[in-house]
Amino acid sequence: MERTDLKVRTATFALLSISCLIASYLFLIIDDMDSLFQLLLPFSYFALGMLIKYGDQAYDVGCFDRRKALVLAFPSGLWFGYMMINDPPTAAIGIGMLLGLLFAKKYDNRGFIIGFLIAIGMVILGLLSGKLSFSIYAMVLVIGATYVDELVNDIEGVDRLETLRDRIFQQRPFLKIAIFFLCVVGTFPSFAYLFMMLSFDFGYALVDCVSQISVGSRVG
Repeated sequence: MERTDLKVRTATFALLSISCLIASYLFLIIDDMDSLFQLLLPFSYFALGMLIKYGDQAYDVGCFDRRKALVLAFPSGLWFGYMMINDPPTAAIGIGMLLGLLFAKKYDNRGFIIGFLIAIGMVILGLLSGKLSFSIYAMVLVIGATYVDELVNDIEGVDRLETLRDRIFQQRPFLKIAIFFLCVVGTFPSFAYLFMMLSFDFGYALVDCVSQISVGSRVG
């Protein structure tokens, strides 16, 4: 991909991330945000998306420090687990994503495995203690959407982004559609969750673009 195109994509995803964060907060305010935890929730989605892609690129491409990625997996897993224990919609989204990625066999490096084990361990503790609750059917829908997104993202040629189909599939659309549906039917109490998930994905895509620029600079 051309360096200029990468810079445009980076700026676009940065703008989209900020826009979705603002939209998340607006919906939380409209829907009576009433705690510090809710205040941190939108930014947490965005930060986790960036941290997950940082670890992914550290191992897959080598453009980031693997030791830092491994260290960051511990607090990331702990915070993700805490988010799920304290917020039922995030629990449905988080558990669904964790299991969907497991079924798609995407835990292919130590950082991902550690983060997964810590987060899922906290989920189990939350279930055993009775502190964790979530919609089973929402979780199942998220599992399916996550799994399908990973399948279509792995279709040959999608990573080259040569067609509109490639660009759509790379952004993992089925999970976004699933969360939009869950917001529409009222399973999730606010459309803030749709925008939080979008900020997660755009933060993920933003780090992907930054890593490609970094690799291109080294080659150049």
